[in-house]
Amino acid sequence: MQAQKVLEQQSFSVDLSEQIVKAASGKRPVKLVVTDVDGTLLSFWDYFVPAVRTFLQEISVKLHTPVQDLAEDIGRIIERRGTHEYPWLLEETAFAWSHFEDKPDEFVQEFVKPFWDALDKSRNRYLRPFPGTIETLTELRNLGVKIVALSDAPDYMARIRNQQVFDGLLDAVYALETVEPAPADIWQPITLKHGRSRIAELKRMSSPKTRFVTLPKDFEKPSPKGLDIILEEFDVFPQEVLFIGDSLAKDGMLASSRGVRYIWAHYGIHLPAEYDEIVHYSLKPESGKKAEPPRRMPIVEAIAARYDELLRHVSV
Repeated sequence: MQAQKVLEQQSFSVDLSEQIVKAASGKRPVKLVVTDVDGTLLSFWDYFVPAVRTFLQEISVKLHTPVQDLAEDIGRIIERRGTHEYPWLLEETAFAWSHFEDKPDEFVQEFVKPFWDALDKSRNRYLRPFPGTIETLTELRNLGVKIVALSDAPDYMARIRNQQVFDGLLDAVYALETVEPAPADIWQPITLKHGRSRIAELKRMSSPKTRFVTLPKDFEKPSPKGLDIILEEFDVFPQEVLFIGDSLAKDGMLASSRGVRYIWAHYGIHLPAEYDEIVHYSLKPESGKKAEPPRRMPIVEAIAARYDELLRHVSV
């Protein structure tokens, strides 16, 4: 997972007629498709929200603390660490410090392990690709087009999601390294153990056919560093590449910065009202504050309502 994604919704649903650059000649030769993952190939929220919603309700009763206070506490760590699946997410919360300062092992057993167990079970049950995704990846491979995922998710989670849904359909996945917290950020060194063991276990469980590349944390989009590596390793020019992603501020700005044609996966920004409430309000340290849309519009070749619409822009 990854850093909090920018969702461009009603506040950004302005007239795009002057902001979209459409291909004058229709399909153009494509050698490589670079695809975002969360919100583009699949929805991370489909398994994260049900798990965290139940967990918050349960610990609210145990700690006699309002759900909103706990959600904002967790949300501060998510915001600071840039991913909802940071392995030490709970260990750095204020309620860990205030309720279990001298009992780190008890905190891990009562809260940390159940949280991640619930998240894994929810992922196994609910994580599915968006409609048309598998068929589109298969068709691209049949056409001889290379397909690479560029994700801001932590490497260890990108691996397990890939194995569960897409393994063998992508030529490579580029994801971000997981950086351990500094000693000052955690209240007992022993609480690092669970996060470390979780990373090791999920990596052990995944034996992907797909090649994985772990990028430094500062390569997070819209930094062009990850895309630059991809262009070099696959020996392609920007005009031979098509980029599809749901975030204008991240994927769109990145593609535009390198002159790569960009398809906006508009379908990926829409959440059910209940999910939107949790993602953009409950888990926000400042309740109700949404991320701002990009100040400068990226160049958008097309807006996609489904993943398979990118095939309209591919020819070999």
